[in-house]
Amino acid sequence: MTDHCLRLLRQHRRLAELAAFPFNFDLDRAAHGHLEPVRLASGGSLEVVAGCDTGGTYFVCADGSLLYASSEGSAGIIGSSVDEALEIVIGLPGWRDYLGLAPADGEEAILARVAEIEDEIREYHGIDAERAELRAALGLPDRSPVDLLGRLHTALLRTEPDFLLLNADEDCAYDLLDPHPRPPLWESVRHEMPGDPAGRPLTTWARLAADQGLTELARVALIRRMDEISMDQSQLLRPGSRKELDLSPLRLLAEEFDRLDDPRQAERARSLYSALQ
Repeated sequence: MTDHCLRLLRQHRRLAELAAFPFNFDLDRAAHGHLEPVRLASGGSLEVVAGCDTGGTYFVCADGSLLYASSEGSAGIIGSSVDEALEIVIGLPGWRDYLGLAPADGEEAILARVAEIEDEIREYHGIDAERAELRAALGLPDRSPVDLLGRLHTALLRTEPDFLLLNADEDCAYDLLDPHPRPPLWESVRHEMPGDPAGRPLTTWARLAADQGLTELARVALIRRMDEISMDQSQLLRPGSRKELDLSPLRLLAEEFDRLDDPRQAERARSLYSALQ
């Protein structure tokens, strides 16, 4: 874990002010916390260290990774440490506008998008002198936008399974911060099952994953499925019926959450089962 930059920001008011504007990493907003109670599904620790002017919050996780949670209900890892995340936040002002980009888009497309966004920002305020000053003061390297985008992309893909953020009151999950696809659970487990693996119930793969030590991967998949059903109960309709529900998926979800020793999610599944009976 590296937090050299965070210590410098806390010690030097000028640097903290530069981080807050124009780079929207505001230490003073940490005192307000996040807009709602949150927790990690894995049970890991979270420490609020900064916020932004759109209501988003920056959290340091137990391993030093920096998690950003928006006010719109999405969250993701943006750096393996505060230092790396600050490289991205400072090196890519308006970094949230790049969440849909990936290294596979190519250098030309990435640089064109960065030029477009930074030109838009410069219409309102400066970033170049401020970026150079803050980088120098924090001892951060002058990495290319392509390099920084690659680091951001790598960090985002680490969000699941260990850093899935939940609303602590309702236990539903935040959306991913980025739109990049993730592989289905069955691709991550060892199996020798015949036929189309996508046609088997999710709980089959969750149990295999848990048995193979991939507990958090199983938990994330089950929570996402629970959220889908909670938001759209028509997914429980029996084939050919417009009204009759098949509640067995909720029973199976509760059983799998019990196996994962996750009583809050198990109770959530059972409560919906009871409400729909």
